[in-house]
Amino acid sequence: MTTSLQAKGVPSHKTQAFVQLHLHRLAPFADSGVYACRSGDWVHLWFWENRKVREICEKHGLDISNMQFAPESVCFPKRKDGAVLIQCQQGVEAQLWHQGLLVDSAWWPERVSDDEWQTWRPSSAAVTGARAQIASWPEQVPAHVQLAESGLNDPTYRLAEPWGRNLLGVQWWHALKNFRGDVLAVVAVVVLASYGAYLGAQWWSLESQLKVTDQEIDSLSAKVEPINTARSKAMSLQQWTTKLAALRSRDEVRELLKNLRPLLQKQDAALREFEYQDGEVRLMLVPVNTELNIVGVTQDLESMKLLNSIRLLPDSDARLMKISAKIAPKVVKPESSANGAPETKTPVTPSALASPKTAEQKKTGQMDSSVIPRSGKREKGE
Repeated sequence: MTTSLQAKGVPSHKTQAFVQLHLHRLAPFADSGVYACRSGDWVHLWFWENRKVREICEKHGLDISNMQFAPESVCFPKRKDGAVLIQCQQGVEAQLWHQGLLVDSAWWPERVSDDEWQTWRPSSAAVTGARAQIASWPEQVPAHVQLAESGLNDPTYRLAEPWGRNLLGVQWWHALKNFRGDVLAVVAVVVLASYGAYLGAQWWSLESQLKVTDQEIDSLSAKVEPINTARSKAMSLQQWTTKLAALRSRDEVRELLKNLRPLLQKQDAALREFEYQDGEVRLMLVPVNTELNIVGVTQDLESMKLLNSIRLLPDSDARLMKISAKIAPKVVKPESSANGAPETKTPVTPSALASPKTAEQKKTGQMDSSVIPRSGKREKGE
């Protein structure tokens, strides 16, 4: 049994759902087999009774679950336009084509006569309805086409490439179980080999990119190294500049440097290093032409009255002179009294001038002589 459904406006991917919606209404048997294919705006349906098909399969020892069925109508070659009567293995089928699309079909168990054709044609036109507006059956009986006339007796040609695909055919997981084990093994090996080749290509590409990146990093490092060296020197100079700028704000340091200038010119010496921290000064003096007069330099420094606790620091180079000293605190002169009264002077008698020093005065004098060595020689162990 054949019938058709109009699927105008139904997208192609929704055709199967559209057919499933109408199957229960159109199926003529309790257990119906169906073959559905779309041709333009129409879906053609072929129905058969599965009970008879099972009987035939059991009679010939065939497994119906592993078989696919197709009507002869979709195995005949497509036509462009016109009507044709095809002699099937059983009966005769009439097909009406328009612009490469099957418009209508009918089947008779025997060859149809002119009178039967004229009787059937009006009723068929009434049934087709909208399809009759596209193309209609001719008044005269179309010419019969035998199987041998178009090479249709070749079953391979007829069944291998049907012009209409079954929309309700076997799903892919049903077809997969029909594959043999060795075929599945070969397919699995090919898939794994392809995936392994893909991973290998990706790994090789990443290795190449990594190598190029390493080369670029080395090139950039070589270009940046002089910049880093210059930056380190600049940072060092900036630190010294910061220290010198901080020293300029201290009056005692400026006064000390001012008084050192004539002393250095007198002793024919130069100041190589100068360091000041927490009130302690460290000097490194070098001779300009001859050797330094250590004794003379020490005496001149002691006479400046800006330094105390002067010590000579040991050094491996005998030509250098390293000195450590502390800057003396600035003496603030006492201010006059608030009422402006003159200060009274205590008269000093000659006897007081000639009196011997007290024990406290002697002790103070001994401490002063121990702080500043008058000899100017390097102390042992320093």
